[in-house]
Amino acid sequence: VTFDEVKAALSAVDAFSINRGQYVNAGNAISDEEIRSFIRAIDAPDTANSSGTILKLTLNYKPTDNLMVYGTYSEGFRPGLLNRPGGASNGTGYNVPFEVQTDEVTNIELGWKADLLDGSMRFNGNIFFVNIDDLQTTIFDPSITNLFFSDNSADAGVTGLEADLLWAPIAIDGLTLSAAVSFLDSEITKVITPTNDVRLGDELAFAPKFQGNLQARYEWDLQSGLVAHVMPHVSHSAKSYSDIIRMNRDEIGGWTLLGVTAGITSDSWSAEFFVDNLTDERAELSRNFVFDRQRVSYAMPRTTGMRFTKNF
Repeated sequence: VTFDEVKAALSAVDAFSINRGQYVNAGNAISDEEIRSFIRAIDAPDTANSSGTILKLTLNYKPTDNLMVYGTYSEGFRPGLLNRPGGASNGTGYNVPFEVQTDEVTNIELGWKADLLDGSMRFNGNIFFVNIDDLQTTIFDPSITNLFFSDNSADAGVTGLEADLLWAPIAIDGLTLSAAVSFLDSEITKVITPTNDVRLGDELAFAPKFQGNLQARYEWDLQSGLVAHVMPHVSHSAKSYSDIIRMNRDEIGGWTLLGVTAGITSDSWSAEFFVDNLTDERAELSRNFVFDRQRVSYAMPRTTGMRFTKNF
């Protein structure tokens, strides 16, 4: 099968001020795409066409010099495609579609950027609401065909919160704390494909309910202009799933990784000792279950080393 893809896009973005400290960014993009298949089944379509307009609108407002809040509405889509095994059937009335339609995303985001504690702390974050229509999904189901195929399998929704913090406490010279968190609530809200491959209420793939990291870096001066530092750090992820297709779906276990670095820096060079994955945890980063075989990608085992940098 050979595919030929032609794309044409036009975009425009403008920014203007309504009042002091209040700005609007607006834009749109127009896309027209065509995918052609030169080898196809009899009576199967040889093109997949998609066209449309996506919008983005952002409003920023600064009530004070140390705080900005914003809201964004945006849209997106992925173009349609053609299925190689189009027309294959499982004998119960489902046929693999020859053409897969576009899937569409709408996103509403409310966020803030704040400088606190006399400028020693920066705290950013956002809350977002994402709606996905006609989600394109790759399916492997031997009861239908022994080839992978795609379908618009479901509608889904995602609600989330992301935040990051950077703090250099005035009372402790040389200490810098940084942290970031992510909370996700994802769900299949409607099943479109008339098979048992997708289940209502399931979480989306690779969407852990919580992820976070924390690190503390402490620096102090040595003789001859040298600066020493030590920095422990920790990161954590809750469990997630590898796919929304039940037959290929596998649980990715949650994990916690610890590490530490220590080093010396001058104006022209730096040397650092590091230990990653201090507890030697077998952290699962990715996993799939296809052809009745589990395939797992793990984080690096405990790794110890030295880094040396020279500035020229």
